[in-house]
Amino acid sequence: MKIFQPMLFVGLGGTGGLVGAELERRLRAELCGPDGLALTGLNGYAPYQLPDGLQFVYADYSESDLQRLPQFNVDPSLRAAYARTSRATHNLLPNFDASPEVTKMLRASMREEVADWLPPRIDEPKVTPLHNGAGQLPTVGRAALFATLRHGLGPVLEPLLQAIDLIAKSAGGLSEFGGGKTNGCDVFVAFSVAGGTGAGIFLDYLHLINHAFQLRRFDGVKIYPLVVMPSSFSAASGGGREADLNAARALVDLFRLVDGQNAPTEGAEIGDLDHDAAMGIRYPGTMPIRLRTGILPTAFLFSPTAGIRADDLRRSIVSLVMSLIGTELGDGRSKGRTMAADDDYQTFAASFINRGVHRSALSPTGIGRQGVSTSLVASMTAPMDQLADLVAGRLLREAVTDLVERPRTVQRDSTVPMIRQLFADSHLEELWERRQLDVPEPDPLPRGGKNIEQALGERISDMQRLLSDLRADAERQAAVMADRFAPRPAIDKLLQTVDPFLAERVVRGVPDSDEPITRLGFLGMLDNRSRAPQRPPGVTEQPPKAPRIKGRLAGMSPARWGDEDVQAAVQEQDDWYRWRCRTVWHEAWREQQQHWQPQADTAGADLGRLVNAFRRHSDQERKVSQQKGLELYEDRTGISYLLPPQRTLNHFYEDVVTRLIRREGLRETDDEAALLLRLVGGDTWRTVHAVSRRNPEGAVATVKALLEGRITRLFAESGERLEERPLLPAMSTLLAAAAGDQGATDQVSKEALDLFGRKLTGLLPVGFTPEGTGPLRALVTYPRVQAVEEVQEYLGKTLRLPSDAKNSVEYRGVESDSVTVVLFRSEMSLTQVPEARKVLRQWARAKDSEQAHDVLRWRQRLGFRDSWMVSGEDDRRTILHRLLCCMWNGQVDVVDGDPASPARIRLRLFPEEGSHVPGVRLRLGDFPGGVSSWAELLRSYERWTVLDDERTVEDYCRELMGAQPAGLARAGSEPHPLFVDLVEKTAPRQLELLADRRERGGERVEGWVRPLWEFWAETLPAALDTEFGDQRAVQPTLRTLLEHVRFGTVRPRVTDDLPAPRRAVHDDDDWGTAPRETVTAYRAETTGSRRRPAPDDRPERPRRTTADDDYGTGRAPTDDHTDRDAPYRAGRPERPRHTTADDHDTGRPPTGDHTDRDAPYGAGRAERPRRTTADDDYASPRRAPADAYDAGPRRTPTDDHDPYGTGRAERPRRAPADDYGTEPRRTPADDHEAGRPRRTPGDDHDDPYGGTGRGGRYGETARREPASDRGTEPRRASGSDRDEPYGGGRGERFGGGADEDPDGWGTRRDGANGARAGDGRLYGADRDEGDRVAAGDGAERPRAPWDEPADADAPDRDRRNPWDGDAQ
Repeated sequence: MKIFQPMLFVGLGGTGGLVGAELERRLRAELCGPDGLALTGLNGYAPYQLPDGLQFVYADYSESDLQRLPQFNVDPSLRAAYARTSRATHNLLPNFDASPEVTKMLRASMREEVADWLPPRIDEPKVTPLHNGAGQLPTVGRAALFATLRHGLGPVLEPLLQAIDLIAKSAGGLSEFGGGKTNGCDVFVAFSVAGGTGAGIFLDYLHLINHAFQLRRFDGVKIYPLVVMPSSFSAASGGGREADLNAARALVDLFRLVDGQNAPTEGAEIGDLDHDAAMGIRYPGTMPIRLRTGILPTAFLFSPTAGIRADDLRRSIVSLVMSLIGTELGDGRSKGRTMAADDDYQTFAASFINRGVHRSALSPTGIGRQGVSTSLVASMTAPMDQLADLVAGRLLREAVTDLVERPRTVQRDSTVPMIRQLFADSHLEELWERRQLDVPEPDPLPRGGKNIEQALGERISDMQRLLSDLRADAERQAAVMADRFAPRPAIDKLLQTVDPFLAERVVRGVPDSDEPITRLGFLGMLDNRSRAPQRPPGVTEQPPKAPRIKGRLAGMSPARWGDEDVQAAVQEQDDWYRWRCRTVWHEAWREQQQHWQPQADTAGADLGRLVNAFRRHSDQERKVSQQKGLELYEDRTGISYLLPPQRTLNHFYEDVVTRLIRREGLRETDDEAALLLRLVGGDTWRTVHAVSRRNPEGAVATVKALLEGRITRLFAESGERLEERPLLPAMSTLLAAAAGDQGATDQVSKEALDLFGRKLTGLLPVGFTPEGTGPLRALVTYPRVQAVEEVQEYLGKTLRLPSDAKNSVEYRGVESDSVTVVLFRSEMSLTQVPEARKVLRQWARAKDSEQAHDVLRWRQRLGFRDSWMVSGEDDRRTILHRLLCCMWNGQVDVVDGDPASPARIRLRLFPEEGSHVPGVRLRLGDFPGGVSSWAELLRSYERWTVLDDERTVEDYCRELMGAQPAGLARAGSEPHPLFVDLVEKTAPRQLELLADRRERGGERVEGWVRPLWEFWAETLPAALDTEFGDQRAVQPTLRTLLEHVRFGTVRPRVTDDLPAPRRAVHDDDDWGTAPRETVTAYRAETTGSRRRPAPDDRPERPRRTTADDDYGTGRAPTDDHTDRDAPYRAGRPERPRHTTADDHDTGRPPTGDHTDRDAPYGAGRAERPRRTTADDDYASPRRAPADAYDAGPRRTPTDDHDPYGTGRAERPRRAPADDYGTEPRRTPADDHEAGRPRRTPGDDHDDPYGGTGRGGRYGETARREPASDRGTEPRRASGSDRDEPYGGGRGERFGGGADEDPDGWGTRRDGANGARAGDGRLYGADRDEGDRVAAGDGAERPRAPWDEPADADAPDRDRRNPWDGDAQ
């Protein structure tokens, strides 16, 4: 395998650690070889050491999980090599035992950093001890991380920076593996969203990884989260309801981050640090940390398919990583053409994952963008490691059985010398010899009995004297020997020539041996030398007495020294002396026993420990190998093994042993014991003997690994005979043979080739495809061969790739002995992934009925106040914009309830009407006190898109999210009345109602009011100002389009001599606002031309009065919540009711709101007529444009811009050309004559819906100068509003409400004493309201349903205020 670019793998939590451990194992197997020595000749690598360009960092709160990492489970001699590329973050836990201690500290010392996401103490869960993990609560996991980082980011950054430093210096090392210049780095972050640790800290780690690379100025980095979904875990291993709830919020947070990477929103201004802080994560003592744009293009979600196991899914993830880092950039072909587009990317992973993908586009539902990716990987490998493990294990078992259980015949001539050599090598040669001092012989030899007897007596005396001398010398020598005693080196030296099983017999002895020394062995002889020697027969404790010596021949010949009886006496003395000398040595050695005995016991125990380890392996291997064999031959999903063509493993084992015996030059009659002794030499035995002192099983593993390495090499070797092909042909050879290469065909057997074809065909089972509905791509990597075109054609025909991926398959040849198919589905939103929808549905159900153990607030990372399932503010703005377009086109039907606050609505996909038109029914909420249910439109839409299981949801959403006003590219179309009522009547009213409810309820209703306020004050205005995105559109937004429809395009004048409207008598002149005689006549007129009137067709219109702006509440425009920057400010002044009679006193008619259908949002026009029952018919025919201009007086320039028709907004000045020559420019004198106040700089504050409020911001009282209408305003009869069919007495189509219509507060308002309930302006527009407040007028607001009963003696609030009206 070759590595072309560096990689950093970060494993979070238990799942991340397991994935990383498997990846390390696979990489070492591919790069270091079965014996770990493949890289030792390169650049000074140690055995099993990976290149510096491959780094691993692990983070977990559970120390037990960290201790299972590879670097802590290998031989200590290898730990340095493992630690070079693998780091565990041990100091991630704070110095607290329980989570409440952590949160208490955070609330006190890091209040600003945690205020937005750390829930209050109410019902706080208690997790203890923390070193076992976060208790499957992500918020606890994140709180523990913040507690650790309160003094700095070092605990997290230190291992990351160490790994990055090695990666930065690894270019030279990577060049030896095929890599070139280090242009970037692929970072894979693996974690599960089911638990508490990984799901709790992943968001912070993504930011801190990016921060670490920025500190080292390392460019070209891409981070790819590898997310294991909760369905991968059983209920017993961390799955179930809690895992689903964790996953729901984790996925939302993750892909909001991804969406921000793919569609960044950067303004032209900088410097607002508070704004920047909201877009990053702030840690103590640091500036907000933000992700570098484009560093996190997507995240991979891994869900198991049918039949796939948890370990197989982890192997699938590992196969994905290895395919991405082991594939060369710029070396691919697509249908025979080189992928030149690879040059645009820095790593192959970035090229394959990001090339040709558009993740910044909005999803079909409008919720989120398309940054979600899912993946599954299937791979077919020749399991050489597993097969070598099975064969080596069995071979070792058979050999040990022969060497241990069936003892070999040990010859005395071979054993005793080895024991004697052990004494010598242990510096105990003198103890073995037990040297005795020589007894001097009489000189000259005595003759005669008396002389001989005397000589024998003297000889005994000499012996006793010598024994005394020997005792002193032996004691001295025994002390020296005890100090120099070293049995271990002696045994090591013995192992250089014999195996440990024979060595054990030499050391411990052979109990059933006839030879005493062999029976005792080395240790037995040491013990023997410490005991009193056995007294020979006939020898007594006392020295033998000299016998009486007689001469020969009856005394005739004197006795001689050589006589038989004399020599018998001498021999008796020698036996006694010898025994006594040995006794002296034994006693001296026994006195030193406390010095030498421990060493002897240790040496024997070491050797016995090694031999016993081999015995245990033999006892367990049969069962273990059986289980491994079953797993190897088991049907797996996503993992396919190319097994030997032999029918069973037994046959394969016999073939391997037979060929191995032949290759090693042994006799055919030799067995596994002889083969083991041939393969394992003395140096290995000495090594494993040393290892056994600390790790006996490791010693066995060392011998087994040596056997595995030799067996693995044998798999690919051809036999000595011509007919002997490799036992396991290389995958490249099989692939080339299957593709038709004749040379490769001759190297493999037919059985092996047929098996290869069958395995390759079944590699991708039916249904093996990543979840989701996005476009599917496939990457097929295969062993590099010469016949590229033929091999790719063969793979395309043989692999059963999913049908939707066959046109987007990329083939790459790599230096690996495997065939891997990476299925990669991208360009999706969360709602397009089935399991993501499942966990989101679980979250929605839990929100509706939360159980005690759900603790939903402790399963998030960024904020416990977010009540939306998936959508963000930008999503909701876009969705509402499209739904308003549908409403403009009349595609929204009110099924149940009042149109101002419906219970159910129907969204038709097309403008046509009828039950046959497909549509979506949504149920909206029900709120008290006149609060409109339209605020629940987005929440209802979101719940439908997430919770509905219909497969056509995405298609329906795609139609709805593509809606635009009809005729947008031409002259535009008339808006449906429901649209106009929503934005001009309902919307302005809601802010007042909600502000009052906020004022009355205080903090206890904050959570209820906030989302409703955000809808009316932020989302709706933003949706109205959202651009269509169509370059052909006549106007860019709905707001400007409504203005354009009313004023922008007008038809030419039909005649030039039309008289100007004259002032008429009050009783018979309705100023063009008289209704049609019948509805039928009105509809008949609407069938005429839709041509817009010319500018000159528009008659003069009466100027607007402050009374016109009353929304039916009697309130002044200076409400507290009118300040957009402080929507919940309290302390609104009381306002007196405004009556119709007041208008009569001023000489002005009570003009209606919507008389000018061309004015945006119905701003600043005459009094809106009362609404009748017929007004609710939104299906009534629309009125011809010409009618609007015949219905009222001429429009003034001040009527141009007014959000929601408040009458309070600043009308921007239009250029003279905008008036088409019909409007004179307005001067200050006009304001004076018309009774209007002169504008002041304080009037130029934006209102929340885009207009320029003439009364200033919310809560600011408009400044105005005293003015009088001078009688310029025409008077209108108060009864002109009665019985008008869908408009006012002026025929205005967007009219007001009926008589006695209850206002939004639940109170009845009559036409004589209040402004119309149908008034469509944002706030009550009594222009002098601010003046009255400034003057200290304590006008009361209307009663709300939650108000206490008014005092019976209170003054009449409907009584006229003497200061009311401009004329005053």
